[in-house]
Amino acid sequence: MGSERGGIIELDTDSLPSPQYPADSHAARILKMSDSGGAPWWVVVTGASQGFGAAICTELAPLLPPGSRILGLARSQQGLATTAAAVTKANSAVTFSPVVMDLSTATTQDFEATLKKYLGADQSTPPSQAIIFHNAGSLGALKYLGEMDDPTYLSSYFNLNIGSVILLNAAFMRLISTLPGKVTIKVIHVSSLCAVEPFKSWGLYCTGKAGRDMLFRVLAAEYPDIRVLNYAPGPLDTNMQVKARTLTRDEELRKLMSSMKEEGKLVPCDASVKKLLQIIQKDEFKSGEHIDFFEV
Repeated sequence: MGSERGGIIELDTDSLPSPQYPADSHAARILKMSDSGGAPWWVVVTGASQGFGAAICTELAPLLPPGSRILGLARSQQGLATTAAAVTKANSAVTFSPVVMDLSTATTQDFEATLKKYLGADQSTPPSQAIIFHNAGSLGALKYLGEMDDPTYLSSYFNLNIGSVILLNAAFMRLISTLPGKVTIKVIHVSSLCAVEPFKSWGLYCTGKAGRDMLFRVLAAEYPDIRVLNYAPGPLDTNMQVKARTLTRDEELRKLMSSMKEEGKLVPCDASVKKLLQIIQKDEFKSGEHIDFFEV
């Protein structure tokens, strides 16, 4: 299925199906992501093996110019293979590179080597657009703050949810800075309502999302030429939501999560991704802004 190098597993996608995607398809007519005259895009998606990350890959693929590259990072080899097949089915003119990587332990050298190999190597036509979706993250321990007692766990949690984001984003920016010509950079953080509202027994998750929101607001202030967006996708119908409605310590919040599922109030991943892509395409947001699914 693939080879392993320094904790990074490189998947062999040669055997995946490669059906053609019609150039005049309905999706392609609805939304043209690039006005660059057909120049390719470079795209990085973390947490690309399932849920919202996989939906980003499959919904975006049909809208990209030929020769575009998508680098999908996640821990699940099987999930990445499924995403790779879906991307190829959607648009065989786009290269999807699935790389198994544990972001919590990946080093700057891991990030730089992976980005260079799958985006920077053998690229005869520089991209017109480079976009990174910081989607990967974890809920963490769903208990009250007064019950927290493990410094090693806390360090690991924030290394995954904040530290790795800083390192990967910096490596991405450095790679783009080496390219000839002007490349439009977009940085998309998959945020949450928890970044701006407190949820009892979700202290780690709320703090991680709020910290990442501020991180990207600072990025927008430091680099005015980069387009930065904090997008809260709504209450998604994902495996993370299953954990939320079964393991949340706070009873009131746990019941709320369960009722949202029972009443059909959860948002399908593809619907939220479509709205995100429309926001990106319109490009009317203030860089660094926090936009919620229900505000658009």
